Amino acid sequence: MVGWHPVSDGHAAAERHASWLELFFDLVVVVAVGQLAHLVHGEAHHGPDALSIVTFFALYLAIWLVWTTFTLYANVVADAVRQQAMFVGMAGIALMAATVPHGMGERSTVFAVAYLVTAGVGASAFTRSGQVLLSWGAATRNAGLVPWVVSFWVHEPWWRLGLWLLGLAITVAFSVFGGRDDERQLAELNQRIEQRLEQVRDERRRERARREHPLLTAARLDPAHLGERLGLFVIIVLGEAMLQLIGAMSEVEDWSPGRGVGWVLLLTVAGGFVLLVFLWALNVRHGFAESTSLAPGALLPAHFVAIASITTIATGLGAAVTDSAEHLPTGTAWLLCGGVSAYLLVITSLARRPRWAWSALAAALPLAAGVAAPVLPAAAVVGVVLLAAAGQTWNLGRARG
Repeated sequence: MVGWHPVSDGHAAAERHASWLELFFDLVVVVAVGQLAHLVHGEAHHGPDALSIVTFFALYLAIWLVWTTFTLYANVVADAVRQQAMFVGMAGIALMAATVPHGMGERSTVFAVAYLVTAGVGASAFTRSGQVLLSWGAATRNAGLVPWVVSFWVHEPWWRLGLWLLGLAITVAFSVFGGRDDERQLAELNQRIEQRLEQVRDERRRERARREHPLLTAARLDPAHLGERLGLFVIIVLGEAMLQLIGAMSEVEDWSPGRGVGWVLLLTVAGGFVLLVFLWALNVRHGFAESTSLAPGALLPAHFVAIASITTIATGLGAAVTDSAEHLPTGTAWLLCGGVSAYLLVITSLARRPRWAWSALAAALPLAAGVAAPVLPAAAVVGVVLLAAAGQTWNLGRARG
């Protein structure tokens, strides 16, 4: 496809790494991830409600889409990146993160405005470089912004959230399925640019507009650099998950082994720690840490599922540590177990030699733990999902040889 052109110079691609600016940008997004996790913490012994869970995924996807735009922009233009645009993107995501704890409350309008402006700045910076990424349309032509604009006149939380989800669904669908017949799309875009330029009567203004909005060419992605960025982001989110695990343990007042509860706590913390280590190993050996031949339409949605899963897993581990001998709330249990299952499936889909029979068993085991969570202590649920992650690590490692 025209929109997915790996860089042909393998040596040049191998030498390029994430810049300091890109790493700084990622850290701002991780702050947003930390804020998002609070949406699904729930209160005391009650898990999050349905509105909180749906809001979590909607806001997460919106922030990730903005991050993806700037990530692909930096990947394509390399050293020609506009620092001002990157800093505006960081400020926009920071503002979105600041509104996250209020969910669909009074500050949701601020979140929507920040999303629209930041997405527009990223797409504008991309197109002003004279390149368009046809294999992931959201980076340069976000097709799902209209429902967000309409939501300004809707105040009921579920209806507003529904409009946001509709806009996000349009954006993702357009990006995944809209990259076909790329030559025709590129010709149509350039024809529109020419038509707009012809409408400018003043010659000087026309030349200035031509410099600011040149004819577009198909962007060429660097798959090695993209793989590094995606892999690093997964590692950073795993670090945020580790922070939540340690934070939950620090809030437990009594660590003593009295009546066995203290030992259960320590086993739960150890199990959560080892689980995150296995998730790290799966990512590094089989996931996003390497260059891939997958087109963005397949690779990027898998990345979102992976990082969102890690965040829900972290939330479940934090709740398990807080009440290790008690039952997990239903919603929290499914966030933990469903997150592990989804993560294992994503990594399996990226692995070079997936053994699907064993992989299906590994993905089903956490779901079984979710069903049994009402009768199992939280520590046992952590043990089951740890067993699934360990088994899949062994399975894929053996298949890879």
